[in-house]
Formats: sequence, structure tokens, C-alpha cells
Amino acid sequence: MLVMMLLVVPTIGVLWFLNFTTFLKHLNNGKSTHNQNVLGATLTFIFLFALMYCLAGTH
Repeated sequence: MLVMMLLVVPTIGVLWFLNFTTFLKHLNNGKSTHNQNVLGATLTFIFLFALMYCLAGTH
């Protein structure tokens, strides 16, 4: 559980941030943002699942 809280959740957060900055760059340049939308939704699901799993595991 400790590995998940210290490594997995922050790693997903970093990937989420990098995806968001790429989304903003593509949006600013007028390029397609479909891939970033799908990846963002997937990362959000994984992040929330991992966060809830960690919170449930600590109680």
C-alpha cells in the first residue's frame, strides 16, 4: 500500500499534468485534441481508482 501511495499516485498525477499541457499546446495551435481527451479521461479514472484504493486501504 505504501508503494502505491508514494509511487503510483504521484506518477499518475505527473502523467495527468503532462497530458494537460500537451492538450493546451494542441488547443492553442488549432490541432486535434481527441487523443488528449481520451487519455485524460483514462488517467482520471485510473487516478481516482488508485486514490480511493489507497484511502480504503489505510482504514
